[in-house]
Amino acid sequence: MPDYYFTRRLSEFGPRRAQADRDTFRLATGLKGNVRDWNYEAFVSYGRTKEAQNSTGQVNVPNLRQALDAVPGSAGAAVCRDANAVAEGCVPINIFGPGTIMPEALKYVTAPGSLLTSVTQKLAGASVNGELWQLPAGKVGLAAGVEWRSEESSAVPDPLTQAGLNAGNATPPTYGKFQVREVFAETRVPLLKDRPYARELSLLATFRHGDYSTVGSTNSWNVGGEWSVTPDIKLRATRAQSTRAPNINELYQSPTQDFPTGLVDPCEGVTAGMTSPLAVNCMAAPGVQANMAANGGVFSLQQQDRQGISGYNAGNPDLKAEKGRSTTIGLVLTPRSIAPLSGATFTVDYFRISIADAIVATERQYALDQCYNAGNPLFCSFIKRRPAAVGNLSAGLIEYSDTAVTNSGGLGTEGVDLTAAWAGRAGPGRLSARLAYTHLRKLWTQATPGPEDQRNNDVGEVTSSQVNAPRNKAVLNAAYKWRDFGLNWTATYNGPVALDDQFLKSLEIAPGAVKIGSRTYNDFQLTYDLRRSVQFYLGLDNAFNAKPPPIISGLPGNTTGAETDASTYDPIGRRYYLGLRVTL
Repeated sequence: MPDYYFTRRLSEFGPRRAQADRDTFRLATGLKGNVRDWNYEAFVSYGRTKEAQNSTGQVNVPNLRQALDAVPGSAGAAVCRDANAVAEGCVPINIFGPGTIMPEALKYVTAPGSLLTSVTQKLAGASVNGELWQLPAGKVGLAAGVEWRSEESSAVPDPLTQAGLNAGNATPPTYGKFQVREVFAETRVPLLKDRPYARELSLLATFRHGDYSTVGSTNSWNVGGEWSVTPDIKLRATRAQSTRAPNINELYQSPTQDFPTGLVDPCEGVTAGMTSPLAVNCMAAPGVQANMAANGGVFSLQQQDRQGISGYNAGNPDLKAEKGRSTTIGLVLTPRSIAPLSGATFTVDYFRISIADAIVATERQYALDQCYNAGNPLFCSFIKRRPAAVGNLSAGLIEYSDTAVTNSGGLGTEGVDLTAAWAGRAGPGRLSARLAYTHLRKLWTQATPGPEDQRNNDVGEVTSSQVNAPRNKAVLNAAYKWRDFGLNWTATYNGPVALDDQFLKSLEIAPGAVKIGSRTYNDFQLTYDLRRSVQFYLGLDNAFNAKPPPIISGLPGNTTGAETDASTYDPIGRRYYLGLRVTL
């Protein structure tokens, strides 16, 4: 008889759920004091978090294979063919039709999952701060210290999950640790004070040196200034270099299986007579040629081919530390001399940040485009095609589209932050309000080192790497306090975005053509002070039940199970909470 290839939702196994028990222990102690005009502080700390996670809804694939391999027994009823499997409790399973899986068979092929994780951190440090000497504008301040930190973590799934034999993603265990020793110094130097057009002028500087067991030496520094032109006007500017060493997961994560959605194969539709670079690169794969031979000279894929793409996400022990440069220039207005605005503060800050050797995971669709359209062998190493047809899966389909964290060509951003705040008496009570607004001018990533024309602009997009970057965002906070009653209101605005231009390009759709509208969420909280140390509160989040935009499975930004970008939009809807807050 021919082989059967079937698809069946195993609803009898119930939903995939996980329950986690987490224990955290932390002990910290230290001492502080002063010697003459100098303050000192020292501390040590130990902390550990352990989590035991149990999950349901998975399938024991080896047992399912034995249960499907059923033959007529001596009494005519179905039995498992393999005698050893029968001795181990094998029960035949009938997957044809609804309600046909018997409880005994379900028990035999069910695979409860587990995951044990542990994170341990040890800290020690000491610092001193005080004033060095007197200048005409004031005393020079200094703070300096040393720190030591050790971090260690592990994540160990059950054996079936590690081998990918529970109908889920293969997830090997991950272990890792590192230590770092750091020294730092900070200073504030007053240059001018109480001069015409210089009520105060100060220089600020910091430096930190780190020695990591993983990436070696790192240096960070910050140089800036504050200039109070008048009591109402202050200018500020900063130039800084920052470093970030890779974390344990980025360094040591074992290749973990994934089933990415929304990938578009650039080779689909290529014909035997085409001579473009894309066609040549596609036909270099034997599986693509076999597919074309079976489909009249056209590379063709079926729905199951597009949905069956797998891949692995991996860490990289050869990562280097990120190094970023940032520039900020700002203006602070506190118009105390204008009576109606005496309680107001206004700020405007320009920021520009660029990170060389940024640690990023290569986007899969970008890797496909670079491999086949640009012929870049570096990205082709992430892609493996099936050489021959297997079952109902076609030859030449993308079997694995892998990704790993690397030191990329960098990323950067540029924009403007604006804030306006006011606090004062209003009627019988006190009102405070603050509006924060960000306009994003640039946001770019570059997968590999090279010229700037290889940068991918992500402003105003939601990307497959879960970046949601509207050009305009704003948050308004307002609070009114009258006697023992308080009312707080928070309005959050996220501007419109478009789907990732790389994703749209793969479908031959113009960038910006598929858009997602803006969303505004309103949250309220009412408080009542029962006494000075006891407060009752009642909250209402997403008060007007704003619906999240539909970003369905397969689209950039989708959060599995939420059918939207759950890190940006509210997938739950209007909800209430209440509580009692006690201050000891």
